[in-house]
Amino acid sequence: MRRQSNRLETASGGTGSFLTRGAVVGSFLAVALLACSVSASADEQTEHFFESYVRPILVERCISCHGQARQEGGLRLDSKSAMSTGGDSGPAVVPQSADSLILHAVRRVGDLAMPPDQPLAAEQVEILEEWVGMGAPWPSHSPTLPNSTNANPTDHWAFQPVANPAIPTLAASVQTQNPIDAFILSRLVEQDIVPATEADRRTLIRRLSYTLTGLPPSHEEVERFVHDQSDESYGKLVDRYLASQQYGEHWARHWLDVARYSDTKGYVYAREERFWVHAWRYRDWVTQSLNEDMPYDRFLLLQLAADQTKDKRHEDLAAMGFLTIGRRFLGVNRDIMDDRIDVVTRGMLGLTVGCARCHDHKYDPIPTADYYSLFGVFNSCSESLVRLDREPRDAAFEAELDKRLSALAKRLKSSREESAGRARSRIRDYLYAQTELQKYPPNGFDQVFEES
Repeated sequence: MRRQSNRLETASGGTGSFLTRGAVVGSFLAVALLACSVSASADEQTEHFFESYVRPILVERCISCHGQARQEGGLRLDSKSAMSTGGDSGPAVVPQSADSLILHAVRRVGDLAMPPDQPLAAEQVEILEEWVGMGAPWPSHSPTLPNSTNANPTDHWAFQPVANPAIPTLAASVQTQNPIDAFILSRLVEQDIVPATEADRRTLIRRLSYTLTGLPPSHEEVERFVHDQSDESYGKLVDRYLASQQYGEHWARHWLDVARYSDTKGYVYAREERFWVHAWRYRDWVTQSLNEDMPYDRFLLLQLAADQTKDKRHEDLAAMGFLTIGRRFLGVNRDIMDDRIDVVTRGMLGLTVGCARCHDHKYDPIPTADYYSLFGVFNSCSESLVRLDREPRDAAFEAELDKRLSALAKRLKSSREESAGRARSRIRDYLYAQTELQKYPPNGFDQVFEES
């Protein structure tokens, strides 16, 4: 089991999330209460082992022949009970038994050789051996493996509706200041973990300042908080940081990462402007939304469809930058649409659906049909730059802007007419050249569009 322990200890992962003010404060309190010695329980480790290593093998290599739709040899391998019942040859898995039929099959011992087309890799066989040796643990939240991407999404834990759980009841000796404490402390009590001691006030204000604003507190702020021992001092400090401009600037960076924010389009042709002229408008809108404590559902709605939202403010149109400031992929439309689908689904749904561009998703209920439904929505939209500031500009500025726009339009018209005239005047040369292509260098045909 040494190899298994190493695998369990080194496997880790994480996701980013957008936090409203309440969630930020809650997460800060949670960190302050957690003990430094917290570690995953044995049950959590074995569940992680199954989800990370065993489940992919069963879904990718076994379920197509031994699932709900098809049972070769009368055997199903999509649930623990089905494995224990077995098929025509008996139980497929006997916990902690090296003689389990599933192990004989993947080792390709005797007449048993599974999967029949291509053997499992040596490490995959070792994973199944370790899993059986652990007692073949199976997560209780997923009693049956999905047989296809059309599995009912309500059966997956991630798609369960948001619930309002009851606040845990703790012993009278356990002190809590809010419901968040009750949930955290109840789990610590279950694991026999002693909460960390309360931070001193200098440490507390530094943690709070860095968490909410990304900046250290000033010396005066620290001294004022240290000497203010009133019960309301901490709450007032939280409110002050949440009301600061720096709060929105700090936490907007997290969302802008989700929105793949950039001031430029990536590589473009020389004829196209490389910079997004409206990117800063979107950046400032995100910052202002956080500082206004905009509800999260409203925050998402405006970024998807501000132009279609009746009760929007005119400046809320800047929210559409969420969709329009992505890369341009040299103007390849299908890739631009794919980028927009990706940023919406990963950023707002927490799902990677890019695989569905080519095939139904293997592990999530996302068919290709859904991907191209979204593609159709985005592909039917058009873009336009909209002036957001309604205040009148300086008359001299407006006059100079009109002058430059007029000069640009005149120059573009002149260039188009000149290029078109040159091409028409040489049509005979172009057609004749098709009969003697060997005389022309393959990489020099663009020269025909230049002035002679």
